[in-house]
Amino acid sequence: MTLYLDVIWFLNFCIDYVLISLTAYVLKRNASKKRILLASLLASSYVILVVYPELMVFSQPLVKFLLSIAIMITAFGFKRIRFVVKNVAMFYFVSFVTGGGIFALHYFMQSEAVIMNGVISTKSTGMGDPVSWLFVAAGVPALWYFSKKRVDDITVEKMDSNSLVKVKISIGEVIIYANGLIDTGNKLYDPISKMPVMVLDMNIHSSEFPEAIQTAARDVMSIGTEDNDHPWISRLRIVPYRSVGHQQFLACLKPDRIEIEKDGIAVCSPPGLVGLSWTSLSSEGQFDAIVHPKMYLQHVQAS
Repeated sequence: MTLYLDVIWFLNFCIDYVLISLTAYVLKRNASKKRILLASLLASSYVILVVYPELMVFSQPLVKFLLSIAIMITAFGFKRIRFVVKNVAMFYFVSFVTGGGIFALHYFMQSEAVIMNGVISTKSTGMGDPVSWLFVAAGVPALWYFSKKRVDDITVEKMDSNSLVKVKISIGEVIIYANGLIDTGNKLYDPISKMPVMVLDMNIHSSEFPEAIQTAARDVMSIGTEDNDHPWISRLRIVPYRSVGHQQFLACLKPDRIEIEKDGIAVCSPPGLVGLSWTSLSSEGQFDAIVHPKMYLQHVQAS
């Protein structure tokens, strides 16, 4: 087998740069590109083990761990021990997560890259296998994008799970249960009563409303134009809101009571309105109501 040290080094340098950059991204470290480059150079120097087998003593776990500490200090500096430990722990976590992606790309692209003593290398004749070069040129950027995207998705999902609540809406003798998402970006208020507005997905809950209310939710301009003595008609409100630069209107109901439960603790919301929307609120079905933050956070802050 012929080893090409330049290819081996460049391949590992690119991957080390990806791992250190992802570590900085996840931990929100303000590391300069120069420091990340220096740390990547230090990490990729590990390829010397491939050329000099007599240095195999440096492949011991303790030595690898000490090298990881040196890499993190080079990239992010030293502030305190806890700071370094957190950097090293995240560096290993990111390495384990993206390691599967590296192997997946390797087998998917059928490159001739192999793993030797913890170092990714390539074998071929001449200037190297084009597939291996493709692995470096296209595979590593793809790995960076995929890993970064997954970190963003995990962050969003964590934020969503922390903001999910159970909602109980009482209107007369009717009780409606929904899974809500507390959206701090929801600033919708009734301009007259100044009551906050939560939004309910009618695609899921329409059967719990009378036909007259369903019709009003579909066409707010029809409110008051038809003779209907249903008791819920008097509860209807029209709330204007702006969407993508256009003024629109949302049919809302004034319930008797709204209860919001989070972490097993139920609180009674201050007076508010329930907006009836036929637009799907969650493409993945995680929630079917968007809760105004004032309906819950105000109670938490007061307590």
